[in-house]
Amino acid sequence: MSRYTPPLSIMFIWHPADTNTIIPIVEYCFSRLSRDIDKPFTRSMNLPIFTRTTSIKGIPNKIDITSDRTLIFVFVSKEFADDSWIDYIKDIPEGENVIIIPIAMERVALKLSDIFDGRNFIRAYEFDPLLINDYLFIAITHEIYRWALNRNFDKAALGKDNAIKIFISHAKDGKNGIKIAEDLKEFIDNSQMRNFFDATDIATGYRFDEEIIENIKKSTLIAIHSDIYSSRYWCQKEILCAKENNRPIIAVDTLEEFEDRRFPFATNVPGVHVHVNGSTNRNDLLRILGSALLETVRFFYSELLLKEYINGDWIESDVKILSRPPEVCDIEKILFCDGNNIKCKHNSLVYPEPPVYTEELNFLNKLGIKTSTPLTIDFHYPLNKNIGISISDLSDEELICTGQSSKHLVLLSQDIARHLLARNAILIYGGDLRQDGFTQFIFDEALTLKTRMQSKDGIRIKNFIAWPIYKNDTVDIKMWKAEYKPIAEMVEFQAPEDVKDLIPNVESFLPPTNPQNLFVWSRCLTEMRKKMIGDCDARICAGGRHFGYKGKMPGVLEEIVIAIKMKKPLFLLGGFGGVTASVCKLIKSGITPEELTLDWQIENNSGYKDLLDFCISRDIQYSVDYNLVIETIKSANLNNGLSKEENERLFTTPYIDEVLNLVFKGLKSIFGNKNAKSNR
Repeated sequence: MSRYTPPLSIMFIWHPADTNTIIPIVEYCFSRLSRDIDKPFTRSMNLPIFTRTTSIKGIPNKIDITSDRTLIFVFVSKEFADDSWIDYIKDIPEGENVIIIPIAMERVALKLSDIFDGRNFIRAYEFDPLLINDYLFIAITHEIYRWALNRNFDKAALGKDNAIKIFISHAKDGKNGIKIAEDLKEFIDNSQMRNFFDATDIATGYRFDEEIIENIKKSTLIAIHSDIYSSRYWCQKEILCAKENNRPIIAVDTLEEFEDRRFPFATNVPGVHVHVNGSTNRNDLLRILGSALLETVRFFYSELLLKEYINGDWIESDVKILSRPPEVCDIEKILFCDGNNIKCKHNSLVYPEPPVYTEELNFLNKLGIKTSTPLTIDFHYPLNKNIGISISDLSDEELICTGQSSKHLVLLSQDIARHLLARNAILIYGGDLRQDGFTQFIFDEALTLKTRMQSKDGIRIKNFIAWPIYKNDTVDIKMWKAEYKPIAEMVEFQAPEDVKDLIPNVESFLPPTNPQNLFVWSRCLTEMRKKMIGDCDARICAGGRHFGYKGKMPGVLEEIVIAIKMKKPLFLLGGFGGVTASVCKLIKSGITPEELTLDWQIENNSGYKDLLDFCISRDIQYSVDYNLVIETIKSANLNNGLSKEENERLFTTPYIDEVLNLVFKGLKSIFGNKNAKSNR
């Protein structure tokens, strides 16, 4: 298979003593540059973002460079005076494709410039502390654009020569438009932002000539929509010029009263609403500039990513790539005249997620032009298959070791669910009903997808819940069940007969507070998992805690073992850490990780030895044989349609794009589908 190389990844490094300061900044950048997990199907870019720090002491895990370009942002404070951290930074394998950018969190950090070979710092300590997230987001995003996405980047040039170019488009007689344009340019010119932006604003009476066209060809256009903006000829020309030359655009909405007609070609772009009361406040100016940079990075990163999909043979090579959803003004990029005949330059268009509603693209469908996103390619595959998902969170310490956060697993679960549901699969899932848990995120994806795809299908998810978990229903949980009833079936599994003598009342919740109750829980969970996995045509596993579980062994581990014994096709996503990563290491090396041994489990799980003793006292058949577990895994036939090399990639890759490609490659190999149209 063609090896997938992510076009870009981002790494954030900080000392654990600075965690409380840095985490809000990193989370803010993650939610904007990757995806906001609370907003399914919003326009986003899923830029891979990883971290390196430690929980208390020592230095982080080493950095493996696996993307075509890697930008490493180091939040530097006095804590970096430690020799071990200095050595860690110096050992980062820097090269043409690896850029290290230091961020000075306090002035004393500048004294450590020798660690970074005298590079210029982003001086975060000079930013307003109340707005530091916005200021740092702009600074960080600008460096991402400058070093990784600016086609005209000159490493020898500094400052405005490599800054993102902004073209401010506004009606010269629109009061609000003029005021925001002036405030925006003044803000850029009189702050640190002058190093990040090169703002172009043409004076009253200008001619729309080659100079302006050349400026727009190199710029991100900020279109300031005042009441009269869309009615002005030159404003329309600026929008059209930006669209024709494939430039990023954002709209700033400043309407006061009424706009009699919005220029149709000024749509299909992100928008920011701003109230103007004499002057534009700093928060709004930062929102505008942050949105302009975000759209610029998204625009050009999407193009790189879709090209890599073509290189990896994930999508056909003769498609036309767009960085925005198709629109009427793209017709001239698609059609051409051949004598008296109109012909298509491209019969297939691919644009970034999310897919727009079908009706919006009817004008292209009527011309026989296929439009799709990576989500909707091979839309009908797999057909009517029950695909199980086992995704469970990790401890905070394990997350730190993987360089990820809990949001990475949420994004993984959302993307897997979305792609499976879009291809007509039924999800088989065994999750509790915690608010903001994995179950809710998966269900939200299903609800949103049902609307987005205008699907008339009924139940798309079967969620298995073991006794006594569903007996702990609160009013909120009952409301939650009612909300998701249109797309999900809650399969409430009864307690097995062999533990009913230990249950005071099967109609009441039984808390897992002693060995006897824990034994009941473990038996209920085991029997539920057997039934759930038995109903699956294939199963996908990721993450999973090594400790702090309620069964007789880690939940994901037990599900993997049951799936192997039932000879179910099994996809192991080890790049997201946890139990799944340990199983992958065991399969690949044949060496048992200590966390999969009985001694380690007893030492790291309070009360676990008491549970095991109770299991044996009940009956020897309920004991846990870790040696048998290890042998079962070692001899496993994953039966997933992937080669050894492909499985080993699946065991280690932290990139969701590659995970999806490998999983669906395997599903196609296993099940086939004569009715599905291949994208090869």
